Amino acid sequence: MEICVRYASFFETQTSYIPQVLEQFVRLVHHHHVRVRTRSWYLFHRFVKHLRAHVGNVAETVIQSISDLLPIKAEVPNESGGDDDMSSDESDHSADATFTGQLYLFEAVGCISSTSTTPLEKQVLYARSILDPLFSDIERNLPSAKSGDAQAILQIHHVIMALGTLAHGFSDWTPGVASTAHQAPKQEISDEFGRAAEAILIALESLKTSLDIRTAARASFTRLLGVLGVNMLPLLPRWIDGLLSQSSSKDEMATFLRLLDQVVFGFKKDIYSVLDSLLTPLLQRVFTGLAEPVTGTDDDIQLSELRREYLTFIQIILNNDLASVLVSDANQGFFEALILSISTLAKTVTGGSSNLGASRLALSVLTRMGDIWGGPNVTALGPSTTGPTSPSPAFPGFDQFLIERFHPICWDVLREPAFKPAKDAQAKQVLNEVAGLEQMIYLKTGDLFVNHLQQVFFPGLGVDGSEYIEKMKSSADRKIFAGFLVKFLGQR
Repeated sequence: MEICVRYASFFETQTSYIPQVLEQFVRLVHHHHVRVRTRSWYLFHRFVKHLRAHVGNVAETVIQSISDLLPIKAEVPNESGGDDDMSSDESDHSADATFTGQLYLFEAVGCISSTSTTPLEKQVLYARSILDPLFSDIERNLPSAKSGDAQAILQIHHVIMALGTLAHGFSDWTPGVASTAHQAPKQEISDEFGRAAEAILIALESLKTSLDIRTAARASFTRLLGVLGVNMLPLLPRWIDGLLSQSSSKDEMATFLRLLDQVVFGFKKDIYSVLDSLLTPLLQRVFTGLAEPVTGTDDDIQLSELRREYLTFIQIILNNDLASVLVSDANQGFFEALILSISTLAKTVTGGSSNLGASRLALSVLTRMGDIWGGPNVTALGPSTTGPTSPSPAFPGFDQFLIERFHPICWDVLREPAFKPAKDAQAKQVLNEVAGLEQMIYLKTGDLFVNHLQQVFFPGLGVDGSEYIEKMKSSADRKIFAGFLVKFLGQR
């Protein structure tokens, strides 16, 4: 089996040998020795995945031949200890190793069932024949799992993982990636796996306090994207409700935000209406996680990760022409809280490198917001600036908002005594973002900003800001202005 997998490309030209090899593989996946058997499941998966275009003619025979290996029997690990002393031979007997091997079988079945030469009605039939017993398994174990039965919970965890893995075998299409567009599944296949998503969601909604169930559901979520496509979008509120429960850790929230980045990027405009309805409740849950007290080093690391993923999520929205969802009628009431949270992260430049990283990202997000909503540039940077024109922001008053809310953030950073960009590389990156934000405000508001600096801001600080203003206006490259700021800070 190892040799056949290693030289699988040979069979692409010598396809007549494939049925013979598969016949041997089917025999070996039933081998009496547990190590040979479980290793065979992995190798079988590798072989059929590589040659999926050539196995359609024997798909039904192969599926029937290995169907007796697919029933899942979860076993709660023995907590009596001693696992660490287990030999490699014994470890392969573990229920966990067996289940991992089974997942390879489920993906292999998905690969075999969905070949381009297999008629669509056959693909649906194969999918249904594997899915229906799994649905029954969830239904049978759910009452016990709700009562806290550990074995039932683990059984449902395994079934959810199997459903997601089978889906991945049917289609590893990635939404939004043009090169894989031709692999998008047919609607009939999506409908079958829509039932799988519903079964997982029912289990998740009933057992969302269980970390194991949430972990399995999150893993299956990303795999189901490939078979459900846009049909996944109406289900997103339920996924979020289950995966971001009161029991969810900051680490889980950060991981799920990464998955949502993929969804937003993949579906772009298709996701607008769903994103519009779920954004406020989603961010409220994230803010709850951000506000939780830090109780140790691990917690601090998770908080840093959540901050980064939260800001990246907002950035993904802004960069995929979805910025209007942040100021829609449904989310307008939350806009102030959103700006406040980003501003707070932008201003927090003490307390370690993780805070500096979040500050840099937050300042970048604010600059992007200003660029999108500030309207066309009313001036230019460099020695020959254009004549004064009036700002025309995307919505009334945003020009003043830039000056009154975004600009002071820059100076909160600059005036922080512990902020030393001349000595710290990350602080220097933050300073570069500060320079970019200040110049963006000038580009969008022109003389309105200059007059504010000359007549209100610098007089209020008791500082002569004429050199600052001149450098901000004349530095076409933000790095030049940032370099000036390093010297400016050294003189204060």
